[in-house]
Amino acid sequence: MLGKRCNTGILELDKMLIGGIPRGRTVLVEGPPGTGKTTLSLHFLIAGILMNKDPEPAVFVCLDESPTDLIAEASAFGWNLKKLMELDQLVIVDAFSGRLGLRPTLSFAIPPGKFDTGTVMDRITEAQKKVGATRLAIDPVSALLDELEGKSRREAILSLAALLARLSLTTFMTSEMNEAGVAVERYAAHGLIRLNYSEVGNKVNRRLRIVKMRETMHAMDVIPYEITVKGIELKV
Repeated sequence: MLGKRCNTGILELDKMLIGGIPRGRTVLVEGPPGTGKTTLSLHFLIAGILMNKDPEPAVFVCLDESPTDLIAEASAFGWNLKKLMELDQLVIVDAFSGRLGLRPTLSFAIPPGKFDTGTVMDRITEAQKKVGATRLAIDPVSALLDELEGKSRREAILSLAALLARLSLTTFMTSEMNEAGVAVERYAAHGLIRLNYSEVGNKVNRRLRIVKMRETMHAMDVIPYEITVKGIELKV
């Protein structure tokens, strides 16, 4: 099975955006650890594949997590990433193993010693062409920019944004909320979704807010959400 748990929760995001994210635009998803940034980004891709009459192929770029772990975690939500890859509906780009000097096992990967923004962008382009992808997740985009500061960081993120627009990829990029330099990513992104949580006694309350989204009106409410066996479920 491909997975059938991708349902109502992610659709509520479309309601908040008065129709959804404009095609070909880039959205930054930021928040502290444990808020579900990776899950939301993956859910966005899976929804495009499984919930559309004409599936929208996608690319997921792993930077801080191995593809093996991502595939295992996705199975907890009922999402069979391996099957989607076999059907050429999903490509996982392994930009994690090479960064650690490990030998990648996927065909779309960054070899050890070759990691830089240009190489990652080349792999995204190749993957997009292979499956005709219209959606992309980069998790986290900050890992691409770790060694860059100031003007170089700004130029790298703007070059990435320009490439994604040229490829007409609707993109979710994740980032830690308080990371140094993240203001550059916020500036370059067309949209910004902020995830957060608070602890009340033994309970964790998660909250989502759409901070900005160019080209479309959107709700400004702070919306509670949960991470369940169905993925991200917004309580709109």
